[in-house]
Amino acid sequence: MNSRSSIRSVRIALLAAGALVWALTPGAWAAGAGSLFVAGATGNPTHFDIQIGVPTNAEIRGVPTSEAGDPLPATIDVIVKSSQFGNTTVTGTRIGLTNNYSFTYTPPAIANGDEFDACATTIVAYITNGNNSNNDLIDDGLQNGSSNASAGFRFVDANGDPIDCEVLGVEPTPWAGFKSLYR
Repeated sequence: MNSRSSIRSVRIALLAAGALVWALTPGAWAAGAGSLFVAGATGNPTHFDIQIGVPTNAEIRGVPTSEAGDPLPATIDVIVKSSQFGNTTVTGTRIGLTNNYSFTYTPPAIANGDEFDACATTIVAYITNGNNSNNDLIDDGLQNGSSNASAGFRFVDANGDPIDCEVLGVEPTPWAGFKSLYR
């Protein structure tokens, strides 16, 4: 084995060990303590349905001082994360002296002058991009620890039907036919 192969093997081993340590760290895969809530919204076990182009008032309930600091700040960042159209950060404002924060999010819609319609689902994080809200209030309406998956929004049209993202297909081309001759 030459020195380049040895160095590469060591790097791979270190990366694998680091990934294993992270994966075994308690809470590394879990959502944060704050629960996403949208009054009057329905959805599935992990996402509240919200209509594109319409402002949605939502809350992160139960944000602990261990995540936000002591005393709790007046505002926090709320990050709506989408692998389809990127992340959007809005401000969450503390509700009175509670550990709940309210925020307003308007999903993109062409009808509102945006370049695209929101589609599929998002995850809502708070404070930092890696601190996902949980679905404890979505599953049974109570913040009782009955569920702890990441929570977010599912985008729906005016009829309440989920909006899927368009999948870009690959059209057959002469080049694709040529490449297939050599497989």
